[in-house]
Amino acid sequence: MADPHIQCELDALDKLTVLLYRSALTVSAGVMSIVAWEPELAGLALIIAALIATTTVHIYDKRFRWLILGSALFATVWHMVGLWHPLAVGAALFSFSALAIKEYFCFQLKILLLTPICLAVFWFAYVFGATQISIAFSMASAILLALAAGAKWKMPMHYDIGDKSRYQI
Repeated sequence: MADPHIQCELDALDKLTVLLYRSALTVSAGVMSIVAWEPELAGLALIIAALIATTTVHIYDKRFRWLILGSALFATVWHMVGLWHPLAVGAALFSFSALAIKEYFCFQLKILLLTPICLAVFWFAYVFGATQISIAFSMASAILLALAAGAKWKMPMHYDIGDKSRYQI
C-alpha cells in the first residue's frame, strides 16, 4: 500500500490507474446493490470491475498484488470458459474482499473488516438459493464497498501511489 506521507510526481498513467481503481471500487458497490435481482449481468459487471480494480491497485508487496489479481484473472477465464458462473462471481468477490482488507489498512475503518464476511455470506446464499439472505447481504456488501470507495475518493490521488521506488516488480 502507498504511504500518504510521500508525494511523488504523478504522471498521466498514475492518475489514470488511480481513477480506474476508484471507479471500479465504486461500480462494485453499485453492482452489489442489484446482483440479487440481475445475477448474470451483475456477475459479469463484478468480474469486469474486479479485473479493472486488481490491475490498477497500488500495493507494494507483489505477493499480495498477484494473489488479488490472480483471483480476478481466474474469475475472468472461468467466466469466458462458461463453466459454473457462480464460481467466477465468487472469485471476483474474493478480489473485492481482499481489496476491502487493503482499504481497512489504509483507513483503519474497522467496519471494512466485515466486507469479506458479507460477501461470503452473500455468495453462499446466492449459490444455495436463499434469496432473502442473499438480498440482505448484497445490500450490506454494497454499503461497505461504497464506504471504502467514498473514503478513497476523498483522498488526494498521490495517497494511492505513495513511494514509487518501493514497488516490487
